[in-house]
Amino acid sequence: MKIRLLIAAVADELEERAIDIARGEGALGVTVADARGLGFPEHMTFFGLTYVGREKLLLVLADADRVEHIAERMNIELGLLAPFQGLAFCMEVDHHSGLDLTDIGDAASDE
Repeated sequence: MKIRLLIAAVADELEERAIDIARGEGALGVTVADARGLGFPEHMTFFGLTYVGREKLLLVLADADRVEHIAERMNIELGLLAPFQGLAFCMEVDHHSGLDLTDIGDAASDE
């Protein structure tokens, strides 16, 4: 099984929806961290102050065949395609440790 990593930065209130999308699409697991994002040029708001809301950074491990679909669903359903709304992108995983993929591989071959 080839694994890819989806990195998604979403607004704090979208965390559960993003996790539900990943889980529903067959992700192997998700790690969630608090984050703060800045765009350049910075998004100006009230009286010239820059508002930076709370964000969550999701690290999603998924089968290479599923990860792009997860990112696509997050982009569309969470509105990440609009400016300053977050982002989702995928990366190759060359090496991993601490993952027991034997049961997952057996289950995938049974399908």
